[in-house]
Amino acid sequence: MFIHVPFFILFSFYVYHVMKTFITTLLLTLCVSGLFASTADLQQVKDTTYVLRGRVITQDTDEPLMYATITIRNSNVSSVTNQDGYFSVRVPSLLRNSQLIIRYLGYENKRIPVVTLIDSPNNFIRLAPSPIQLNEVEVVSGNGEQLITDALSRIRENYPDDPNMMIAFYRESIKKGSNYISLVEAVLDIYKASYSSFQNDQARIYIGRKATDISPRDTILMKFQGGISDALLLDIAKNPEIVFGKDGAEYTFDVKGLININDKPHYMISFAPRAGIKDILFRGDIYLDVKSLAFTRMEFNMNVEDRKDASNIFIKKKPSKMRVAVDHAKYTVNYVEQDGKWYFNYSSTDVAFKVRWTNRFFGLFSTMYTISSEMAITDRYTDDVVKFPRKERIRSTDVIAEKVEYFQDPDFWGEYNVIEPDQEITNAIKKLSGKLLRRER
Repeated sequence: MFIHVPFFILFSFYVYHVMKTFITTLLLTLCVSGLFASTADLQQVKDTTYVLRGRVITQDTDEPLMYATITIRNSNVSSVTNQDGYFSVRVPSLLRNSQLIIRYLGYENKRIPVVTLIDSPNNFIRLAPSPIQLNEVEVVSGNGEQLITDALSRIRENYPDDPNMMIAFYRESIKKGSNYISLVEAVLDIYKASYSSFQNDQARIYIGRKATDISPRDTILMKFQGGISDALLLDIAKNPEIVFGKDGAEYTFDVKGLININDKPHYMISFAPRAGIKDILFRGDIYLDVKSLAFTRMEFNMNVEDRKDASNIFIKKKPSKMRVAVDHAKYTVNYVEQDGKWYFNYSSTDVAFKVRWTNRFFGLFSTMYTISSEMAITDRYTDDVVKFPRKERIRSTDVIAEKVEYFQDPDFWGEYNVIEPDQEITNAIKKLSGKLLRRER
């Protein structure tokens, strides 16, 4: 056994993900075995609830809007539309007179009385494009370094000073080619630490399950290590050093223009490593709220494409006859605003490797393995905020597919009793919406 803090090496072949920063974080662990393949009681929401359903489309072309944000005014209930624009959200009866709010990048927000959606399953909701009024904001183009510097300096102003509790739905999967060989789903309790402190976020599993399809002929057993911890680490506002290092000096920032998000103008800023830097860093797009300069969304990739040395970043130890090429590494993080503060709301990871053996078929054929994870926050509250006992916390070294063995309860999933690997995470949330809210203690 070889231990290199903060990495935990298990057996013979492991993959880890080093983000260039003062804090090196473990994302993935890949284990190869030559011939082996291998807190509270459940409680239903007592209040009467209503299920609101609908489809969000564009006003001009009737095209579906996927991943539109769905929230209920004056509550922490939220969801997103699926790839066809459909949504389903369960709301307590006490919010009957509230409003459902729909937000989508570049479109005007839509507010609809909750009462009008009750017992009405075929709601088509059309969003109108939201053009930027250029006289409302200072038009900026070109170098965006100062904007990013200012945004980093305002993190403590724009994000919660106090810790809060979250409920999240988490999913991770491993695919071999086009076939899923592992799929894990879990409902999580999260202690979200203050953005003005150096405390780490904490998570524990409330309920979970998994499905595996490992063939005895498989010579690679891949394990995803630290998926939940790393999904939280993708909160760039909490952990800016993971991408930007100390001050972002290794990147160029280019303002591409303005775009409306949630009826508010945002700067869209592209970033990439400076010319001449040989290290493998990141590139992508940053969305900053114009008024507050809060980070509201980031979509970024690690620069691993066509880099033979990328495998040196991901691979700690492997068999001598194995060759691994990193195909891509993609990440997303999203935030929502409430009462002038921005809250972590969603993150995703998608990393793919091509694996081939030099001693088989002359090393001509390779197999693609794709490791993905998503975390979506489904509820949030600020009272009764407590840290979890150490023994209940998820650690960065945990393999979640193994951890959920101790948190399974078939009755919890109800009609959603079979994991459907190709469905969007939004569909899973829709089917479990009534169970993804705060539970009574």
